[in-house]
Amino acid sequence: MDRQHLQVTGRALITASLLFSLLATASMLIACGGGTDLPAGDFSVSVSPSSVSSPVGSASPPVGIELDAQNGFSGAVNVTLQGVPAGVAVSPSSSFLLAAGASQFVSFNLSASAPVGTAPITVLATSGALSHSVQIMLTAESIVHTYQSGTRLYLESGTATDTARIGLETMWGGSIVEVSVNGTEYVNRHDTGREVQPAFRSGSDSNWNPTLAGDGYDRGTPVVDQSLTSDSIYTKAQPLQWSPDFYGGGPGQAIAGDMLVEQTVTAVTNSPHTFKIHYKVTHLGNDIHGTGGQEFLAVYTNRDYSRFAYYNGSAPWTNGALTVTRFPDIGLPNPPVTALEHWGALVNAQNLGLTVYMPSSGPVYIGFVSFDPTSLGGPEDNSTNYFAALANWTISPGFLQEADFYLIAGDYNAARSIVNELHNGPPAADISAPYENIDQPSSGNIISGIATVSGWAFDDVLVSKVEILMDGTTAGVADYGQPRPDVAKAYPNFSPVNVGFTYALATTKFTNGSHILTVRVTDTSNNIAISPAVAVSVAN
Repeated sequence: MDRQHLQVTGRALITASLLFSLLATASMLIACGGGTDLPAGDFSVSVSPSSVSSPVGSASPPVGIELDAQNGFSGAVNVTLQGVPAGVAVSPSSSFLLAAGASQFVSFNLSASAPVGTAPITVLATSGALSHSVQIMLTAESIVHTYQSGTRLYLESGTATDTARIGLETMWGGSIVEVSVNGTEYVNRHDTGREVQPAFRSGSDSNWNPTLAGDGYDRGTPVVDQSLTSDSIYTKAQPLQWSPDFYGGGPGQAIAGDMLVEQTVTAVTNSPHTFKIHYKVTHLGNDIHGTGGQEFLAVYTNRDYSRFAYYNGSAPWTNGALTVTRFPDIGLPNPPVTALEHWGALVNAQNLGLTVYMPSSGPVYIGFVSFDPTSLGGPEDNSTNYFAALANWTISPGFLQEADFYLIAGDYNAARSIVNELHNGPPAADISAPYENIDQPSSGNIISGIATVSGWAFDDVLVSKVEILMDGTTAGVADYGQPRPDVAKAYPNFSPVNVGFTYALATTKFTNGSHILTVRVTDTSNNIAISPAVAVSVAN
């Protein structure tokens, strides 16, 4: 073979080899799902911090908005802040151009009349067909100040054009005698039995009724301590017995009850027209006040706020339909209701009024109306509307309980949204003791041998133990969890079915004669309820 022929053949082999290599490379790229195109340029947007708060009439801390380039992106990006609330200005601007890899700090200037609350602001970044967004949560907080005028302590919370006020009367134990919005008052203060206040009851003594504001002779409970800070009110008082005649007093002599009430009032600055009341309640006596529904709190409003709104369904906290009951024009008690979202509102025909959220109390409320035809419906007139949350307590020696309540003035639909936000926060303590009843034996029964003790018990959370006591000493632990559909029917949406208990009491352990039988029920939060005493006679 000549030299020229060898050169042609060599070039052909090299060309074939290169072509094979290129085909193999293309096959590999295709097999890997690739191709020869690089990923398109893009960007991302981020903010830091993602939430800021500031009182109305001031500027928020700065928020950094940053663009990060991806895959070689180098274009300019248009940034726009959307959803900025009325009364809020963005500094330096709510719309600007920003290069990839750059950042811009903005702050929010809140006017003195900006609405209180939290608003989501969308940061929208666009460049051609590319678009990305992120949110900033801006909270406008109310301005709060406190002062004393005469015998009343006041706390105001709001803006230059929208202010809510709460007032405490120091001549009436620090009871809440005013909740108002822009001068419209909701609370009735006709006498010491009204207001917004706690009042205590006993299942073993129907006359025992320490009431924070004072007694049935309209004598006020003296405040033993009080203080004002720039943003809170504190009072301490020992409530008077509402009916002093049963305890050595009368028209000329007030009698102090054996309870101590400490109260601290603050504003919820990120929610309009909202006040938080913290109570610390202490029993000063060495006796036992049998289990009963405490008015914790009792709520009285003026005449026009006679519609009671609450949630009475079986799926609380799902924004279900509310029940609104129109109180009759005659002062008769309404039947108890179950409000599983732990709030109720007394409102007028325009849905305005006073909402009270009691996250720690039991969910049973009662209500009535009392109209005086000569009343004009003002806060000191006799016409009123009422409801109360009934915390179930056995008040024994050393009893101490603390709880938070929220008063929200204005539209009850807006108030419900605030209640939902509060509910989504840290869970409230369980302060309500179980409900219980002894079915058998009955008072006056003669028992012998093995006597059956039976009844029922349920709790707003969960019962952990049912103990049978004879003469105050534990005889044993009952078998708990038996079906009681009658109890579930009597307490709809509150009591489960399996709440019955039984215990076989060996009466031979006790001397013949009279004894006192009680039941002590404990829930999983260590709240204790002691049943009314059942007097029995052992005869073996």
